[in-house]
Formats: sequence, structure tokens, C-alpha cells
Amino acid sequence: MLNGKKIRDIRVSLGYTTQDIQNITRNTKFKTSISKSYLEELERGDKKNPSLEKVAVIAKILGCKIDDLILSA
Repeated sequence: MLNGKKIRDIRVSLGYTTQDIQNITRNTKFKTSISKSYLEELERGDKKNPSLEKVAVIAKILGCKIDDLILSA
């Protein structure tokens, strides 16, 4: 399961807003975009099954591995 709090903590520590992430993913180098509202839902834990592609894009932007964004048991 994705750790929304971890996503938010890393994003905030890098100085990114959810709007910044939306703007970055609209860049043509990414094959998927992530809306501000979608990211906010992920961070709150409201969105339960994001695609691997979206998680990979978030990890790339945040400079971490996908595994870093997964809740440990």
C-alpha cells in the first residue's frame, strides 16, 4: 500500500506544492500526468490503487525509489 504521508513529507521537504507536481507532470517527458487533486487524494489515503506508472512518476520527481513510498508491514 502506498504511504501518502511519506509522499507529502518528501514533497514538502523538497519545497514542492501539489500544483508544482501537476505542472511538472504535464511536461512532455512524462507519459502520464498527475493532477493536483489526484495527488492530494493519494496523500490523504483516499486513492487506494494508483497505477504503477503514476507511482513511478511521483518517485522520479521526488528523487526516491518506488519502494520508499510503500508502507512497510
